[in-house]
Amino acid sequence: MSGRTFIQNPGPTNIPERILRAMARPAIDFGTEQFSQLLDTSLEDLSRHMASPGPLIGYTSTGHGAWEATVTNLFDIGASVLLCDSGHFSHRWGEMCEAHGLNVQWFETGWQQGVNPDALHEALSSEDGKRIEGVLLAHTETSTGVTTDLEAVRAVLDDLDHEALLVVDSIASFGCTPLYVDEMKLDACLAVSQKGLMMPVGLAFTGISERAVAAAYRNSRQRFYWDWRRRLEAEGYRMFCGTPPIHHIFGLREALSMIDEEGGIDAVTTRHQLIADAVRAAVQAWSCAGALDFNAVNEHERSNSVTCVRLIGEHDANQVLQVARERFDVTMGSGIGPLAGTAFRIGHLGDLNAPMIMGALGAIEAALRSCGIPIGSGGLEAAANILSESRR
Repeated sequence: MSGRTFIQNPGPTNIPERILRAMARPAIDFGTEQFSQLLDTSLEDLSRHMASPGPLIGYTSTGHGAWEATVTNLFDIGASVLLCDSGHFSHRWGEMCEAHGLNVQWFETGWQQGVNPDALHEALSSEDGKRIEGVLLAHTETSTGVTTDLEAVRAVLDDLDHEALLVVDSIASFGCTPLYVDEMKLDACLAVSQKGLMMPVGLAFTGISERAVAAAYRNSRQRFYWDWRRRLEAEGYRMFCGTPPIHHIFGLREALSMIDEEGGIDAVTTRHQLIADAVRAAVQAWSCAGALDFNAVNEHERSNSVTCVRLIGEHDANQVLQVARERFDVTMGSGIGPLAGTAFRIGHLGDLNAPMIMGALGAIEAALRSCGIPIGSGGLEAAANILSESRR
């Protein structure tokens, strides 16, 4: 089939030609000053975009590696943590915590909304809550399309004068939703390469506060590969605890340059907001026929990275995904866990602009119609109106 397949997954996302070309080059000696400068400037710029004043730890891994590194460095066996369970991925993180011997206090939000500050306040005010050493949450839960208000969570901890470390998975939100690590007093902020950074899978990062560094040095847990102390104390190129991912660093350097050329991280998150508004306008129009709806029940919690659409009744979301992929060359994310077969997820993050999202929405609308799912009219017009009103 002619043309390109549109990748509207919530990760991995489209990889720009510039990044592919930057990575398609011979390796260089990672012990040289050339590579040292490349790595140092890339990590400095990434910290700047994350607004994180503390150290930035890099790993050759997926986000699961960043999860495990953060858990094993910050918390000793038996430590109590509050795990905000808002969907599939945050739940998996909690299971990992249990596997590492932590005492996990499960804070359930449901799969359709984020962390409720009042409920969090109550949980942390209890006798068990006062012993919590860390609050762990996904800023944007990829499986549900829900984004939690981090400022509200930080306000709860401050109001209680609670000493718990605030640990945030920003895997699906970094580069897509405003995130100011220092201002929000995040103790650990996790990110990956294959989403907002527009790169292939393979790099993960954690921006950490001085409180987090101190906790890692106090922690008597045995660890080796993930040990932050080894990475913080090593020469630059050794921070990966093995051969550094040279070609991924080439790609990271190009991705960061592209972000700066667009006007910086604030301009990038503004673009994501605009494109997400266009997607939401289309879904809102389609939902008028009563056959589909947003998974996120609160409008202000609907993600700028991914929109999870639930089908109502007996309609088959997997058929929509198959038709969209095979007939209209658009791939989307499937429903996960309790949403399997009843939802699809439209990714709108990374390397994406107005004509790309309009083309994807047109193909999704065609797939819905081909599957006989009743939809309201005017979805594409609503999206176009949002985009046309932009002054970018």
